[in-house]
Amino acid sequence: MLMTLGEDLKTVHRKLRDFIQNELLPYEREQRLNAEEDIPMESIKWVRKRSRELGFYGINLPKEYGGRDISLKGLCLLKEELARSGSVLWGQVLGEIGGPLRIGQMLESFTKEQIEKYVIPLVKGDIGCCFALTEPNAGSDAFAIETTAVRDGDDYILTGKKHFISAAPYADFAIVIAKELVEDEKPRITAFLVDKKTPLNDGFELGNIQVPISGERIHAELFFNQCRVPATNIIGAPGRGLLLGLKRINTNRASHAASFVGMAQHLLDLAVEQAKKRVQFGRPISEFQAIQHMLAEMATEIYAARSMVYDVVEKIDRGEEERAGASMAKLFASEVNNRVADKAIQIFGSQGLVKGHPVEKMYRSSRMYRILTGTSEIQKNTIAKELLKD
Repeated sequence: MLMTLGEDLKTVHRKLRDFIQNELLPYEREQRLNAEEDIPMESIKWVRKRSRELGFYGINLPKEYGGRDISLKGLCLLKEELARSGSVLWGQVLGEIGGPLRIGQMLESFTKEQIEKYVIPLVKGDIGCCFALTEPNAGSDAFAIETTAVRDGDDYILTGKKHFISAAPYADFAIVIAKELVEDEKPRITAFLVDKKTPLNDGFELGNIQVPISGERIHAELFFNQCRVPATNIIGAPGRGLLLGLKRINTNRASHAASFVGMAQHLLDLAVEQAKKRVQFGRPISEFQAIQHMLAEMATEIYAARSMVYDVVEKIDRGEEERAGASMAKLFASEVNNRVADKAIQIFGSQGLVKGHPVEKMYRSSRMYRILTGTSEIQKNTIAKELLKD
C-alpha cells in the first residue's frame, strides 16, 4: 500500500511509526497506562500536544484549519499503523477519540462563529468533543431518537438521554442529535453544539461511565434536563441533523475497517511470536501443522480484508459513493478481526485466557466492534439495499 503513496505521505507514515515506537509506547509503559482504567487527563493532553507538534492531530482537516487535507487512503494507513501498535492512547493521536477527526465531513456546515469557538480550539487540542446520537431505544434505528428540542425564543430546550457516547468523559462540548418538535409539523432531526460548562446549560449532565466488555472507560451517558441551547448553536440548518451523521458514514465505516485490520495484524504478530517460542512435546508449536494452518488462515483473511478496505477507500477518494463497499469493508474487517482474535486465543492456550493478557483484552474488543459503528446486520441491510436498487 505504501508504494502507491506520494513521498509526503510516506514521510508522514515513517514519522508516525517512529513516534509510536520511540515516544508513545515508552510513555505508556512509564505511566503504566491501562485502557481498562481511567486515563489521566494529563496523559490525554500530552498526546494531543505532542501529536499536534508532529502534525498528526486533525491531519484529515483542510490546511486552513491546521490539517494536511490527507486522503482517506492515507488516513486509513495511519489508522491501521496505530491500531497495530497495541497502544492505549492510539485513538488520541489523530484526534479520533474526542478530537477533530470526527468533524472533517461536517466542517462546511459550521458557521464562522462556530468554527472560531469550537473547531479551532478543537484542532489545537485545547478542548475535546463527542458525537451524541445513540440512545437506549435508538441504536441502529437512528430515526427512533427520543431526545427532543423545543424552540423557546432565541434558544432551544433539550430534554432526553444519550448513552454509550464515546469520548463523553473527556469532551468539553457535544454534537447532539435531537428530534425538534415543531407545532403543526412533523418532528425534524436537528444537530446542536452543546457546551458542557456554561451558565445556560445547567441541565447538561454527564451520567454513568459505561464500560463495555472491552473494559475501555471512554463511553458515558449524557442527560439533558431542560437544557437551554442558543439557536445559533444549530449546525447547518434545522432538520439537517441526521444528514450530518450520514455524510460521515461511508468514510467512517471504511476508516474503522482499516483500524480493525490493524488490530487483527497485531494479533497475528503476537500469535506468530508465541508459536515460535512456546514449546510443547519437545518442539516449538510453530512446527505443528494445526498451528501453521491457523496462522495461514489468519494471514489470508487479513490480506483479504486489507485489500478490500484499500480498494474501497481509493474509490471514495476518486469521488465514488461506495455505500455498499464501505459496508462490506466494515462488515468483513470486523468479522475477520473477531475470527483472528479467536485463533490467537487458541494459539496462546491458557495464557490467552488470563484476564488482562493483551490477547484476552483484544479478544473482548474484537467482539465489541461487530456491534459498534453499525452492527454486522445493519451492514448487510445496506449492502442488500444497494444490490436491489432499480
